[in-house]
Amino acid sequence: MNMIGVERTSGNGSDATTGFAAVGREPAPIDLIHLARQTFGSSDLERDVLTLFVQQGAGLARRIAEAANATERGEIAHRLKGSAFAVGAVRVGRLAQALESATATVEIRGLTTDLAQAVDEVERFVASLLAPAA
Repeated sequence: MNMIGVERTSGNGSDATTGFAAVGREPAPIDLIHLARQTFGSSDLERDVLTLFVQQGAGLARRIAEAANATERGEIAHRLKGSAFAVGAVRVGRLAQALESATATVEIRGLTTDLAQAVDEVERFVASLLAPAA
C-alpha cells in the first residue's frame, strides 16, 4: 500500500510510484508523488484534496468556457491553475495557465475543449484510485 491506500500499480495501468502510465510512459493525470509531498504522505488528506479538486474542477472548467469576458475567464482560470498544480494535475494546470492570457477566439475554444477533456481524465483517474478494492 502507498498513497491513498492503493497498491503501487493500480488497475488502471499507471505506476503510482512515478505517476507515469506503464505503457508508453505517458504522464498520469495526477502526479501522485507531488500529491504525497503536498499532503505530507497522509492518505486521508490525499483523499480529501482529490475529492475537493474533482468536485470543483469540472465546474470551474465550465465557468471558464462560459465566461463573459477575458477578465472573468482569466480569474477563474487562475483559480483552477492553482488548485490543479497543488494536487499534481499538471496538464489541467498548464491548460488553465494558457487560458489565463488567451485572447484569440479559436485558441480559447481549443483550450477550453482540451481543458474539459483533461478534467474528465483527472475525474476518471481519481475515481479509479478511490474505488474500493475488489
